[in-house]
Amino acid sequence: MSLSLSCDGATKVITASGEIDMSNAHLLVELVEFLCRSPLPPIALDLSTVTYLGAPGVDALLRVRELVTSAGGRLTLRKAPPFVLHVLGVAGGPPQPELDNASARSTATAAPVVTRFPLNRGHGGSRRPAPRGSFDGTVPADQPAPSG
Repeated sequence: MSLSLSCDGATKVITASGEIDMSNAHLLVELVEFLCRSPLPPIALDLSTVTYLGAPGVDALLRVRELVTSAGGRLTLRKAPPFVLHVLGVAGGPPQPELDNASARSTATAAPVVTRFPLNRGHGGSRRPAPRGSFDGTVPADQPAPSG
């Protein structure tokens, strides 16, 4: 992940790019902690070039939201990819950060995704997912899961 900080009027804009995972998610939280000093500016988080959001990244985004709102500030997500909005909706619960218009439009056009994990029934009824090679378990909702 790379982070950059810029200004758009009075708003501080944090742009995150690449993969947000356990090796770097804390850096986003630390940057927001730095910005949450008085006087607290409005903060926008541009996620348009985020390609992966691991569990530590989700936790970091939730912590960022909590830091800004508990300090009495305003957090806006800019250009958040549909997968980020979906994950935050599932993991975060209300209240959600404000969304700019580009993020709101992107959720309306997102294709539904269904995750299916075939069960490995060949080992005494084990409920663990069967090994699938490079298949990650995600298929479009309108296509059947691979057999095998």
